[in-house]
Amino acid sequence: MTHISLPTAGPAAAHAFPPPRAGGVRAVLFDADGVLQLIGTPWRQALAQAGGEDFAEALLVEEVSALEGRDHLRDVLDRLVRRLGLSTGTEQVLETWWRATPDPEAWQVVRDLRAAGYLTVLATNQQWERRAWMRHTLGYDGLCDIDAYSCTLGVCKPSPVYFREVLALTRAKPHEALFIDDNAENIAVAAGLGLRTIEHPADSGGALLRQEVEAALADVAG
Repeated sequence: MTHISLPTAGPAAAHAFPPPRAGGVRAVLFDADGVLQLIGTPWRQALAQAGGEDFAEALLVEEVSALEGRDHLRDVLDRLVRRLGLSTGTEQVLETWWRATPDPEAWQVVRDLRAAGYLTVLATNQQWERRAWMRHTLGYDGLCDIDAYSCTLGVCKPSPVYFREVLALTRAKPHEALFIDDNAENIAVAAGLGLRTIEHPADSGGALLRQEVEAALADVAG
C-alpha cells in the first residue's frame, strides 16, 4: 500500500466557528470520500478501470452486503472476479479501495468545529477492510467525536435507517444535525428526514468546505 502523509493539526482558524445555539445545529455529520479525503478518479470510473463495465455495475449492487457489515469486501470481489472470469485477480482489484488522500484543510474544519463545541460525526459507507485501512493507515481514529461506519451500524446510506441510527448516537433531533456529503441521493434522503444538508462537490477541497459550513451555520443563526 502507498504511504500516506497524515494531516496534522494546523494553526487556529482565522475565523472560528460560532458556538452552537439553542435549537440550532449542534451535530455535524461528515462523509469521507470526496469530502474529508480526496479520491481523484470518480468512483464509478475507477471501478470500471479496475475490472470493466460489467464488474463496476455488478459491484455497486452486490457490495451492499459488505457495506452493511454482513460480508467482507474481499469475499464479494472474489465471487465477482470468478463469476465474470476477470483476468485481474482479487487482490489487484482490491487495490482500488486504497486510493484516497486525507485533505488537511477539511480535517481542520472538523477540529475547529469540535473546538467550538459541535459534536462531529464520521458518517461514511465503508466495508470492514476499508474501515481498518482508514483507521490504521489514514489515521481517522479520534478525528471525530463519533465514528458511524456503515459496516458497524449494519446499514448504509442512503437508507433512512442509517440516518436514524446516527441521530440516535448523537441524541440530536433532525434539525439539529448538519449532514455533508457529495452524493445527491444521500443528501435527498437526509433532507427528507429533516436534517440540514450541504451537497459538497466531490474533491472540491477543505477551503470550500469551510465556506459551506460557515454559510450553513450563519443561515441557522439568522
